[in-house]
Amino acid sequence: MNNKPVNRNYFIVSAYNDDTNKDGYINPKDLRRIYLFNISGEKQKALIPENYSVFKSEYDSENDLMYVFAQLDTNENGSRDEGEPIHIFWIDLKEPYKTGRQY
Repeated sequence: MNNKPVNRNYFIVSAYNDDTNKDGYINPKDLRRIYLFNISGEKQKALIPENYSVFKSEYDSENDLMYVFAQLDTNENGSRDEGEPIHIFWIDLKEPYKTGRQY
């Protein structure tokens, strides 16, 4: 990251993994989620609540944090809709079990 070698003992994966809008397909019309996996590939936890759809992230190299931008599915229809609130979450990349909502 930022042209420096990084060694971590985990993976962070963002994926469309469920037919959240119930249209019969798993695609970008569904909620995009972000998960923590251990080095063996076993899912550990969702890093952002699953009723959000992740759409962007930014790396803060000074603090080794990742900021994740996600939209809350307030109408619970399983997809991102214009006007639904956007929140920013942080993930401590030194200890990825530490997460929280920034805004």
